[in-house]
Amino acid sequence: MSAIKLEAPQGTEADPAATPGRHAGRYRLVPLVLLATGIAAVIGSWRLTLGELNSPGPGLWPFVVSVAATIAAGILAIVPDTEAYEKWTRRTTMLAGGVLSLVVFILLFEAIGFVVPSVLLLLLWLRAFGEESWRLALVLAVGGTAVFYVGFAVLLGVPFPDDIVVGTITRLIGM
Repeated sequence: MSAIKLEAPQGTEADPAATPGRHAGRYRLVPLVLLATGIAAVIGSWRLTLGELNSPGPGLWPFVVSVAATIAAGILAIVPDTEAYEKWTRRTTMLAGGVLSLVVFILLFEAIGFVVPSVLLLLLWLRAFGEESWRLALVLAVGGTAVFYVGFAVLLGVPFPDDIVVGTITRLIGM
């Protein structure tokens, strides 16, 4: 007895990727959104000032990364790799939530400083995406924020916006 293998003919509803002309527009949507986001990031980082190579400004590395992302998105918009696309699932929604949380982090970072947004971001990512316990997530969020703040602001001297937590602590201890 031989097994019968049922395959849908290419180009049918069962295999929409087989007809690139029919669904080509949807494969260009994400790269075009990424291209627009990359261009906005290039402009935003340029406005932060790039500085010099021996004295980099706050926008230099965001500029380098956003230029690379913009080039990659441009290439994908022109020549989309339709075979690499995945279906929209719960994990995709989590990815969108992660990106949205980074946007909120950036807005809060500019408004109130580094500490509170970092603790909230790490707590969200550890709890929601990493599925860690509240106890471990809280310890890692607070500890990770402290390590990053000391490493970048104190040891490396990276200028951060005025921080409500650090400002309050330094006023309380009289610094």
